[in-house]
Amino acid sequence: MTIIDVWNYIKSSFQYLLKRWKLIVIVGLTGGVIGLTLSFVIKPTYTAKLSFSLIEGGGKGGLIDLASNLGFASLLSSGNDVFSGDNLLEIMKSKHAVKKTLLSTVTYKGQEMTLMEAYIDYNNLRKKWSQSKNQSLREISFPINQDAETLTRVQDSIISSVYSGYIKKNELKVNRLSKRVGMSQIIFTSKDEEYSKLFVENLMDQTSTFYKETKTAQAVENLNAVQKTADSVRHLYETALEHSSSLSSVNVNRAMQTAMVPKLKQEYDVQLYGAVYAEVLKNLETIRLDLARETPIIQIVDKPRYPLEKTKIGKAKGLVAGGFIGGILIVAFLLLVRNLKEYGIIK
Repeated sequence: MTIIDVWNYIKSSFQYLLKRWKLIVIVGLTGGVIGLTLSFVIKPTYTAKLSFSLIEGGGKGGLIDLASNLGFASLLSSGNDVFSGDNLLEIMKSKHAVKKTLLSTVTYKGQEMTLMEAYIDYNNLRKKWSQSKNQSLREISFPINQDAETLTRVQDSIISSVYSGYIKKNELKVNRLSKRVGMSQIIFTSKDEEYSKLFVENLMDQTSTFYKETKTAQAVENLNAVQKTADSVRHLYETALEHSSSLSSVNVNRAMQTAMVPKLKQEYDVQLYGAVYAEVLKNLETIRLDLARETPIIQIVDKPRYPLEKTKIGKAKGLVAGGFIGGILIVAFLLLVRNLKEYGIIK
């Protein structure tokens, strides 16, 4: 096919379409009307964004900091930290985090309720479910302070459906803004402005709590064990001190020196328990410092504020887009029919 052939085809196609301009205009106007109608029917969406910075704990010393600056941090790190900063972003998009968020208590439209109840409210699901033949669905509710482990089969399936919708429709996004400074962002979109803001803020709270508890679980366990030991030694020390003070110091002759044995024993116990207690307290303070070093810091940089970013199909945009799409479709259809006729596929 030469350039002349292509030009002739374009010219003949243009003339073919020009003869059918009325049909093209009618379909284009119809598309415009449909687009205009959709601009009234489709509800606007509201996007809430929350930016945060993660500072990992772990008490990394000067050597690792130096190696990190030189690009050799991986040689000194163990690489066994399952809950790293990257995985925090995955946790935020997990079903566990979303479920905990939906069951958290919020103040929505002036009333205390779970976020799941707020979701049901703004989507008018209660009205739809009232016509269901399933009695469990008609009577479904998500009360305040309900534990995730006590969810019924119907409750869990509804939450799973909500979670799947968020992921499939890409309504929940977690992006890393800067790996160098640990900056990330949560983006959530819904058809209710207040719900979008509440969801993002509670997802941040639930995830950060879970993340910190997981990262410091071993350190907290060690701290509790040493604290228990310290309490036991302290009790022994105080008991020995009381017994020692109850024994009076009396002057006895050499023949009766055995009378001093109980007091000497109590004084020895006081010294022993006192030394042990002091050592345990040192260990306790060391573990507390380790816990503080291992606790990650999640600093919120930007919170969502009203008014949220609003996305809506404008009247002009709907009219133009609908007309353009309608025109493109009818032109493509007419050209397809023409080509099929030329090749004898249809009459």
